[in-house]
Amino acid sequence: MPECAFHPGIETEVRCTECERYICPKDMVETPVGYKCRECARPAKSQYRVVKPQQLLRAALAGGAVGVLGGVIAPSIPLFGIISGALWGYATAEAARRASGGHREWAVGAVAVGSIFAGAFASWLITGFVSPLLALIAIAVAMIDLALIELR
Repeated sequence: MPECAFHPGIETEVRCTECERYICPKDMVETPVGYKCRECARPAKSQYRVVKPQQLLRAALAGGAVGVLGGVIAPSIPLFGIISGALWGYATAEAARRASGGHREWAVGAVAVGSIFAGAFASWLITGFVSPLLALIAIAVAMIDLALIELR
């Protein structure tokens, strides 16, 4: 009698419907098409969860441009500081997301945050002043926009 491919010594007659390996009851996962082993029953990774290097580069270029521009402009609007910080974060996150092909994952979020830091650094180099509160507001809004922070 054949043995389980994952647990040698356990006899079984059941095979995975996908890979045809023998599987014991410990390894069986019931699916609409029959029993599968745990490896074949794993859901496939979505193509929208994997950011390709080209997409990440485009996100970095677009997010960096908007982040630096926002970092220079946002602190110069004294009356609407909080609003300008929120707009800075939103614009940076959207630029990175759209340039990456619509991805909303941590890699794109890291690009957006890095772009905001680059903008804060550019603001410090040009004006000699940087507002940490403004940068934190921008980062929070960027993370919320990319759905990496959920408000419930």
